[in-house]
Amino acid sequence: MRGVSVTSRERVLKALRHEGPDRTPFFEKLIKSPIADEVLGRPHAAADWEYRMERLADADWAGLMEQEACDTIELAEVLGFDLVCLYPSAPPAERPERLGPTTWRVGDNVQERLESGWIRTRPVDPAAPSTPADPEGHLRCWLATQYQPPAYTDDHFVVFRAARRIMAEKGLDLVIFAQAYTVGAATVPPWLFEWFIRDRPTLARYYERNALLGRDLGLRLRAEGADIVALGGDLACDHGPMISPADYREFIMPAVRLQSRALHEVGAFTTNASDGNLWPILDDFLLGTEVDAYEEIDPIAGMDLARLKARCGDRVCFIGNMDIRHLLTSGTPEQVREATFRCLEAGRGNGGHILMSSNCIHESVKLELFMAYVEAYHEYCGGR
Repeated sequence: MRGVSVTSRERVLKALRHEGPDRTPFFEKLIKSPIADEVLGRPHAAADWEYRMERLADADWAGLMEQEACDTIELAEVLGFDLVCLYPSAPPAERPERLGPTTWRVGDNVQERLESGWIRTRPVDPAAPSTPADPEGHLRCWLATQYQPPAYTDDHFVVFRAARRIMAEKGLDLVIFAQAYTVGAATVPPWLFEWFIRDRPTLARYYERNALLGRDLGLRLRAEGADIVALGGDLACDHGPMISPADYREFIMPAVRLQSRALHEVGAFTTNASDGNLWPILDDFLLGTEVDAYEEIDPIAGMDLARLKARCGDRVCFIGNMDIRHLLTSGTPEQVREATFRCLEAGRGNGGHILMSSNCIHESVKLELFMAYVEAYHEYCGGR
């Protein structure tokens, strides 16, 4: 299925523009530890939390950022990806201090890596509040102030510059994907969720403010080399959106559209992201927001790629659709291979598909199954 040799950038751009690439581009925006470590054969500086804390404790933030860029590019090379996902980062105000095998003190907080792989943060003093005494009032005060763009410094984007330099040295032309998720609904605190009922004017200001924050972050990411900026935020579960279609249209769709338009003006592509069942809001989520692509496509929640392609495959590029809830955690290699082939077949035609999982390669994914997925992709596309 391979044609004339093209660069990863050319391949991805053809998929985004529905021009029919030589093969479906391949990508994972996040591969967590231990999978990333096992693939590289060493701790991945962007994924291995213990490794990161040790480097920060040694005051080696600059070295850590260089290694993060190096590891991210090498992982993409090993797996045959066409894109890399990069994250802004800034030097910590204080060095972490180890308290135990999986516990560190960072300023006034204790961070602990749980057996699941998740990091739990709590105050050093159990009696100290971890949030403002009145978080709702604190947010209302902030929304009443005049908007000030975020004060980013060059330090926040060291890893972007290192990655671009490393790619140039290696002769690679990978597309850079970066995230500016600021307008979700599923992760807001309960009291803010109540604003959909009891304080809609303040809710409107909240989404308007977050739209500006995401816009300005996205514009800086673009200036640092990001080709695709991911927008939106989680807002649905398996049963559907956590807000009404009317509320999505009123509050969130205009926020994402504002961001997407601003990023299009500077030549970036945009995505809208949320897992869960989005059928009740799909046209507003994809077309009303004026984004180029849809990521975190959740097959277990009913977001079938073939049906999506039939609905709006000529206008939107689809990124994902491989199940990470069941298939890559408890399936068999043969099931993974068959599902990968089906996903690639469903995404074929008129470009418009980039293979990715339905969210990320998380801590419960099995290495054997992940590698079966990678090898199935390369088998389908004609080998490496």
